[in-house]
Amino acid sequence: MRTIGLATERQTRRVTALSVTQAAWVAALPTALVMLLVIAVAAPPLGHAFLGPGPERFWPHIVPQPEPVEHARYLLSLLGPIALAAIVLATLRRPLRTRPQLARGWVLATQVVLLAFAALCFAAQHNVLVSADQPGTEHTRYFTYATLALALAAPLAALVLSRRAELATRAAALARETGARRIGAALVAIALTIVWLLTAIDADGSLANTARGVAGHILWSMDEPFAILNGRTPLVNFHAQYGQLVPYLAAATMALFGASIGTFTITMTACSGLALLALYATLRRITRSSLFALALYAPLLATGFYMKLGPLEDRYGPANLFSLWPTRYGGPYLLAWLLTRHLDGAAPRRPWILFLLAGLVLINNPEFGVGALAALAVALVAVQPPRSRAAAGRLLAEAAGGLGGAVALVVLGTLLRSGSLPHFGWALEFSRLYGVGGWALVLMPRVGLYLVVYMTFTAALVLAAVRVARREPDVLLTALLAWSGVFGLLAGAYYAGRSHPQVLIDLFSPWALSLALLTIAAVRSLAGRGWRRPQLPELAVLFGFGLTVCSLAQTPTPWSQLARIRDDAPVALFKQPRATTFIAERTSPGEKIGILIPLGHRIAYDIGRVNVAPYASIESMPTVQQLARAIAVLRAEGADQLFVSARFNTDEETAALQQAGYVVRAQTTEELGAPIAELIDSSARSRP
Repeated sequence: MRTIGLATERQTRRVTALSVTQAAWVAALPTALVMLLVIAVAAPPLGHAFLGPGPERFWPHIVPQPEPVEHARYLLSLLGPIALAAIVLATLRRPLRTRPQLARGWVLATQVVLLAFAALCFAAQHNVLVSADQPGTEHTRYFTYATLALALAAPLAALVLSRRAELATRAAALARETGARRIGAALVAIALTIVWLLTAIDADGSLANTARGVAGHILWSMDEPFAILNGRTPLVNFHAQYGQLVPYLAAATMALFGASIGTFTITMTACSGLALLALYATLRRITRSSLFALALYAPLLATGFYMKLGPLEDRYGPANLFSLWPTRYGGPYLLAWLLTRHLDGAAPRRPWILFLLAGLVLINNPEFGVGALAALAVALVAVQPPRSRAAAGRLLAEAAGGLGGAVALVVLGTLLRSGSLPHFGWALEFSRLYGVGGWALVLMPRVGLYLVVYMTFTAALVLAAVRVARREPDVLLTALLAWSGVFGLLAGAYYAGRSHPQVLIDLFSPWALSLALLTIAAVRSLAGRGWRRPQLPELAVLFGFGLTVCSLAQTPTPWSQLARIRDDAPVALFKQPRATTFIAERTSPGEKIGILIPLGHRIAYDIGRVNVAPYASIESMPTVQQLARAIAVLRAEGADQLFVSARFNTDEETAALQQAGYVVRAQTTEELGAPIAELIDSSARSRP
């Protein structure tokens, strides 16, 4: 007995190398604490030095709220996941060593602390212990107590399976791929996608009756393709607020099938649908099971289209926010699908094609394009690392060639269309106004669900690093974990700026994607152990997946959406009938004019005039410099007449127009609750 006791004591004191997984958990808390210290010390000077407001001068009625320190905090917080992933990879050469018992205790303590913190973030939305409330915003509870309780069914099911191995065997047999299951699952995925996207379809008649959030946002996203139809070219003579390239897709179908809201919304939802089905195809290729992919895709779809405002029959959410879908998410998700195909040995086989698409995504919308490009580079290098300098040089050449090809395509397109080179800096104009200038920003709460979202993206990236270090054979899952983690973390800057509760919902789609990928890894890990001894992180991931499953309760009924689309208002308000008549009576066909009211480019297109205004409307011009730029364009184009609305124009903006030489010549009756005025530039009239 004494000999056995001495052996056990020596074994306890023995220092051994930690596994890669243990090293990740051991390093997690110290990395987090160091990053908190770095953020506290470095964020204020960094933010004020580099992220302060620029030279833009906002109108007096706009009160910007610059957040240089908060932006610096978020940028510095991105170093945490990178540092932790780097530590994991570094353990390949220099493994961490400690006593086995101490390592197990440290790992368990870290897991408990992180889960407790996540629970605190969920509790904050219910004002338990702490509050996630933000000044000036309505309190939001994303997940009710009932939802949280139902989400526990997923980890409980794992515990049941751990005691009933035969159930897991039957589930695995059911998920095996067959031709019939593949076709059936694809049809169900298509049907679900159509049902959800019906919430985004509207017509000229029904839009006036739809949710306020939908009607309020469609003005700006729809005027971009109308500007193209009206002869304007983004990055040349039109400052697009959301997408520089996607509006061309809508403009093309509107030119073919009629320039209406119905054509616009159907085109945009069709593009969103293709991107979503690409996600389903990505999951199917990773799981090698159509039924398993469908089980992941359905809650991903529902969570990504989580309702912001109700009721369910006439909702406002990401699906009908066209500045988000497909403008921001469509390109990145198509890129993730092509990346998966590439790594699986299917077309495209050359990396430059991936970087070509990534370049187009970046030009279209840099806010999400940067994340998509960085995610592509990290995922490729993670699973296909160059083994020599020559290989690294070839990869860099392919990346440069693809990105250069994207630039060349845009340059060639704008040259052929307008005869001018594009101003690529314009793609960042509104990002600067929002992010740096502080236009419409909202401060982050100290604690909230957004931290759980951040932790999920971090987990995806770090798990990808662990899988690389362990040389896991399934490179598809590893690559997509890396892709989703990097893309989600960088896209998170969208919420870091305007930290409104509704804006966090805009990140639910990549969050649900990361949860789906983590669920695949958790289920495979459990299955590999015969469903014995589920670990705390695996149960936490399954709980997160359970939350996404609960979102299926918001699935719309097709008949309610068809009834909404057919519900015409007495007046097709978004055709601006009175403004259209007023402007048509005072102008001639083909005349160049300026219209600074919402949907001004649509009015001009419908009556055969040319609206040369470089912005969608006066509301897209929050700075003095933008109005001055618009006036300069009007004069250069020879547009003497300018039409504005008292509802959208302020006294300061009207005074600036009058100082520029404009005088009021006519005024119409109420239109959208405010008079439309015609102003003539007297200085332009006097030119030879």
